[in-house]
Amino acid sequence: MSAPASAERFWMTPLSDARGPWLGEDLPGTTPKELRPDLLATGRHSFCSVFNPRGDEFLFATEDLEQDIAHLASMHMLEDGSWTCPEPAPFNSEWNDNDICMSPDGSRVAWRSWRPLPGKAEPEERSALWLADRTSQGWANPRPVLCGGEVTYGGYPGIAGNGTIYFAGRRTDDECCVYRARRDGDQYQAAEPIFGGMKSGGDLCVAPDESFLVIAYWRVPTNWGEGDLYITFRRHDGSWTPLMNLGAPINTERIENCPMVSPDGARFFFFRYDRSTKDARTYWVDASILRARRAAALREEGD
Repeated sequence: MSAPASAERFWMTPLSDARGPWLGEDLPGTTPKELRPDLLATGRHSFCSVFNPRGDEFLFATEDLEQDIAHLASMHMLEDGSWTCPEPAPFNSEWNDNDICMSPDGSRVAWRSWRPLPGKAEPEERSALWLADRTSQGWANPRPVLCGGEVTYGGYPGIAGNGTIYFAGRRTDDECCVYRARRDGDQYQAAEPIFGGMKSGGDLCVAPDESFLVIAYWRVPTNWGEGDLYITFRRHDGSWTPLMNLGAPINTERIENCPMVSPDGARFFFFRYDRSTKDARTYWVDASILRARRAAALREEGD
């Protein structure tokens, strides 16, 4: 694999006022709050915000709009509470990398990449899922996600507390599907479809306890705007409720996507984008507003 992209591709904005976990920010309430606009709203798209369980490590994807390519960035809190500048993540490559997530215990990250698969020299035409495990020396060398022994093509993975991985993939050229694969040692069992019938969308996150999924859809009649976030809850029998539009204060007339839940399940992150102005910002909010929808979702079915 090629060496990570050089730091010159990243803007170097020091967060001089950041002190303490969560980039020095006060935890949000039930009204979405913009996360560090001085860092994440800088004329480039920065999305898929991921914190480790302690809130002292921050990973995200950042897109170079001029080159139309995304890379993975990392930041760390130092002993004095200050934060390092953004730099290429250890598992970043010179090819397109995005859609990063972290397991709730902070021991594993997964993302989508077009980098060459092992033994190949050319990048992939469609994205495959990759992962890296944390060791006492840092992040181990990345490797492709294998489901049922096969390389897994897809995007936007999410990892539950028990190691199960969820991701979006194409069932056909016209249909996107959400899949689930149980962890089996260093690999995963064959993936099974959870939701199908999506023409566009598939950004997702899973609650650490697999109690709910949040999925992004684009250009569908039930949207508030061009793209919205929907939620589905796991029933007692393991099946899932129909997708419910999250509505206000999450969804607006803009595009909402890139959902993410903090490792403890207490905070919810998402990306809001205005296609006409190119304005793009990351928000976070108390995840209690997600769980509050569960009763309504189950009540509709008499569960």
